[in-house]
Amino acid sequence: MERYDSYRPSEIPCLLSVPSHWKPSKFKFHHFEEDDTVGEYSDEYPLLSLTKEGVVFRDVESGKGKFPASFENYKVVHPDRLIFCLFDIDETPRTIGLSNHFGMITGAYKLFRTTPDLNPKFSFYTFLVIDNVKGLKPYYTGLRKVVRPETFKSLEFTLPPLHEQEQIVAYLDRKTTLIDSLTEKTVRKIELLKEKRTSLINEVVTKGLNPDVEMKESGVEWIGEIPSHWSLKRLSWVASTGSGTTPKSSNDSYYSGGTINWLITGDLNDDVVLDTSKKITPKALEECRLNTYPMGSIVVAMYGATIGKLCQLGVETTVNQACCVLSSFKGILPKQVFYRILSSRDYLLFLGDGGGQPNISQEDVRSLQIPTPPLLEQEQIVEFLDEQTSIIDSTITTEEKRIELLKEYRQSLISEVVTGKVKVTRDE
Repeated sequence: MERYDSYRPSEIPCLLSVPSHWKPSKFKFHHFEEDDTVGEYSDEYPLLSLTKEGVVFRDVESGKGKFPASFENYKVVHPDRLIFCLFDIDETPRTIGLSNHFGMITGAYKLFRTTPDLNPKFSFYTFLVIDNVKGLKPYYTGLRKVVRPETFKSLEFTLPPLHEQEQIVAYLDRKTTLIDSLTEKTVRKIELLKEKRTSLINEVVTKGLNPDVEMKESGVEWIGEIPSHWSLKRLSWVASTGSGTTPKSSNDSYYSGGTINWLITGDLNDDVVLDTSKKITPKALEECRLNTYPMGSIVVAMYGATIGKLCQLGVETTVNQACCVLSSFKGILPKQVFYRILSSRDYLLFLGDGGGQPNISQEDVRSLQIPTPPLLEQEQIVEFLDEQTSIIDSTITTEEKRIELLKEYRQSLISEVVTGKVKVTRDE
């Protein structure tokens, strides 16, 4: 692609430079604020939400998330309106959106329409670039990193001629649509790979590797048939269970300079954990009477956002109170149990869904029924699943990297085009 003949420094530092013929101006000269509220007519307006995927409809009926007692102070949103979140900017995943919809949105946001000489999509792309690098940092004030409305409206703004804006918008719309389509296909491919992985584990830990083996009813509805020479054992018969403790966070001597692995539910990765995100000191281990669990133990999250997640310990580790730990296995390989629990996650989540905060108990874990082959067959199953899941996981990792590259390319492309680093013509 071509470049423009000459450039000058941008009025907004994070954009570096812009073509010389683009006119400097101020945000307030091309954006007019709208703050009409829905009042008593909120039932007539669909609820909108500002997300990384854009301005989207929000499902009020689902009951998910927090809602105010009244929507009367929510603002009316028309199509082609720019929506800005000017507080908690560093912590907010996306602070700029362009609505394609009619609806309402929280009154905490600022809404603007553009003047006839400014394509709203060009303004959106410009502030998307700024948002991606958190370029409003020089204008923050207060602990909540707020940009005051009067400061925001006085921001310098660079305006290309309208015909160039329209060329830029048309080009970026085409390119980003293509990139987004490729990204969606890759996401779907990853979902299918994960489904394949789950299905494979479910099939093998329940049916074994021999498709011609004689089967029998397990007597457990959600397990179904198992090979006739397998036994069905309660997990408490083949492993001991334990849990952990969380040392007082107010006692700095329990954590400062800690060297002992202390696993929290956020460390659970459905794989082997060799290291933990937090460490504790020998003093914490002794005074809090924490148990350490040996390599090969299996850890399951019993409540919280990671409920049902699990891992196998790669080294001796202690855990927090939200974890159930399985160790001292008898007549069964730890990895066989790991794969069985992994295949039983939906069942555990069903047990924990009692309304409110999901929660499973040690007894829920201990009572799991484990189809148990002879040890030699267990070794063959574990070896097969280790190999096959490793192949699938490698493919998933490759596809996830592809998504990251597509996202980086999308962001770079928007930045280069909307700041004039490259020149867009009608033919492109």
